[in-house]
Amino acid sequence: MTADPLPTWQTNGTVWDVEVIGDTVYAGGTFTAIRPPGTNAGDPQELPRNNLAAFNATTGQPLPWAPDVQAVTGKKDIVQDLQATPDGGTLYASGSFITINGQPRTRIAAFALPDGALTAFRHDIDAAVETLAATNTTLYAGGIFTTVDGTPRQRLAAFTTSTGALTTWAPNADRRVMVMAISPDQTQVIIGGKFNTLNGNPPHGLGSIRTDATGTSAPWQTGLPYFSDTRHSWATDLVADTATDSIYVSAAGANAFDGRLAIDPNGGTLRWTDNCKGGTEAIALIAGVLYSGSHAHDCATQPGGFPAIDGYQRLLAEPAQPTGTDTPPILHWFPTTNAGPDAGQGPRAIDSNTHYLWVGGDFTTVNQKRQQSLTRFGTLTATTDTNPPEPLTKPTITKPADTTGTLNITWTQTWDRDNNTLTYQIIRDGTTVIHTLDSPSKFWNLKTLTHTDTGLTPGSTHTYSIRATDHFGNTTQSPASDPVQAGQPSKLSNT
Repeated sequence: MTADPLPTWQTNGTVWDVEVIGDTVYAGGTFTAIRPPGTNAGDPQELPRNNLAAFNATTGQPLPWAPDVQAVTGKKDIVQDLQATPDGGTLYASGSFITINGQPRTRIAAFALPDGALTAFRHDIDAAVETLAATNTTLYAGGIFTTVDGTPRQRLAAFTTSTGALTTWAPNADRRVMVMAISPDQTQVIIGGKFNTLNGNPPHGLGSIRTDATGTSAPWQTGLPYFSDTRHSWATDLVADTATDSIYVSAAGANAFDGRLAIDPNGGTLRWTDNCKGGTEAIALIAGVLYSGSHAHDCATQPGGFPAIDGYQRLLAEPAQPTGTDTPPILHWFPTTNAGPDAGQGPRAIDSNTHYLWVGGDFTTVNQKRQQSLTRFGTLTATTDTNPPEPLTKPTITKPADTTGTLNITWTQTWDRDNNTLTYQIIRDGTTVIHTLDSPSKFWNLKTLTHTDTGLTPGSTHTYSIRATDHFGNTTQSPASDPVQAGQPSKLSNT
């Protein structure tokens, strides 16, 4: 996966969820328009889109699908979750909306695919539906609601996909349900949020309910920390992976655990954990790598991780199945976004297909360039690495004491967002490469490098610059140094 953002249309608000289905990406959130990459809000090419939009996953271009989703004024998470059935035949949406295309749709709706037509699926749910999970036969919903069509449902409910009817599945959570996923064998709904109990059972923040009509709890061991209502963690995203028979969890915390977990769905035992600090909001899996969106600021406890930094690294990658360790290393993949104007997070949603990683959120820049709420990255099978290393400062040139025709060149390493090792060339007088070396670097630990240029004509004046090249041939070059004169032989005076 390169760290180079690909051209992608953007929105004028916040994207709370992205759902990739084949070569189509659906984005839901709180926005009223989409526009071309890199442009400002109000651009003449802007197109109206009310809280839902669709894009071509390969090109980033908009598709004509444009349902009109509306909510009560002031709601910030109008469309909060999108979930497709595994067969790709239906896209479900949930959130705080109350109408779609002028028709009543209270916090949950369905669209037939591939044409995207709004279906007759309709229910009256009394509060926000924050999360969805689906099999081909059943849709599961979670949130803060307590009734569906007047029938009691304590933050969890299920519907048949064929008729849309509310089922008898009725487990209960004592507090907010935020995320759900179907276990790889489809026998459990894995549930995460801020609850302390499911069906009256601990642990806090994570649990499992059987998918059958009983809605009973399945064995589950791993929870999230809870010390008090002001100090605890909660699950923010779940990914179920059939290939590894694993559940991956992201968490955020109030003075508590902020990182990622891998869990065995058969009993909920912990496989690994990382303790990177800075709440994680979203995760996605591609080719054995777990990508995450967060506001990470201290990953010192992870191999390859960075210590506490002045700022945030908002996108990270780590192996989904680390070898020989219960803490995965941080991989060298460091694109980033800013925090965005509202909640100070940045990335809030991630999804993928085999070639592209889509990221949504409330950010307004990606890699310090203008891009609002949507971006994407590609694998090397789908795109090329074109981003050069970060800029270099000009080198410092000094004359070693008691030498003739010799100069020392000293410079500070630069770094690259997706290449650990860079090749440095020292260039004399703008044209002559006098030395080449390879050196690894990280953005939080840039070292000073030096080289001695010998055999110069005594008294000659020279400038030097440094060129850094990544594995794919992308280069950055420093400004030329100030000119410095090479040392001359000392002259003895006659007495």
